[in-house]
Amino acid sequence: MGLMSKLKPLGPIVVGLGGFLVLAGLGAWQVQRLAWKQGLIAEAGARISAEPVALPRDLDPARDDYKPVIVQGRYVGAETINVLTSFKVHGPGYELITPFETTDGRRILVNRGFAPHATREGDVATLPEAPTRPQQVTGLLRWPDDTNAFTPEPNLQKREWYAQNVESIAAAVKAEPVMVVRQPDGSEGWPKARPPQVTLPNNHLQYAITWFSIALIWIVMSAIWMRRQRLAPVDEPE
Repeated sequence: MGLMSKLKPLGPIVVGLGGFLVLAGLGAWQVQRLAWKQGLIAEAGARISAEPVALPRDLDPARDDYKPVIVQGRYVGAETINVLTSFKVHGPGYELITPFETTDGRRILVNRGFAPHATREGDVATLPEAPTRPQQVTGLLRWPDDTNAFTPEPNLQKREWYAQNVESIAAAVKAEPVMVVRQPDGSEGWPKARPPQVTLPNNHLQYAITWFSIALIWIVMSAIWMRRQRLAPVDEPE
């Protein structure tokens, strides 16, 4: 019985230390992810400040996201997709994403900018129409996918989407899955183009803090539980 009493704490110790190491490891992994994401954000920021170039023929979203480009051609305004969104300054409205036929025969997407909900009456769209004359658009290459499990299916009849998704929008208007987000060019009125900024989400620091906090709580609670087990009376056989 003496040997069993000595071995009794080993189980809780293994569980306590094992759980702590797993949780601390998850925290360390998030720290690594934080450094990786910060590198991506810094790289994207450097791309934004580069001189715009002609739209490359071969594109890689991982390499070319946020690359400044210049495209020339015409909007196909009748096929504009309105993506429901909102901004703190302007309130609810739409991102206007319009197919754009380039002078070299490509059909891509251009996010022309934001127009407020007040420009739409009922089911009749009164949103700003795309210009029909030839255009030169300077903007950033983007491949956003803001959809999740709770995003409603798009309303094809109204040409209304509820989150940006380049693949599905491009398929709906028979364009390449390539989007240029138009940058401010001094023009007034709607839609308003947004200033260039990196919008990559980076929540890894708070994730790391959460995992390390849980690890600390785990080891403290394990120590309290083991102490109570050690102080608990042992029933001796009669």
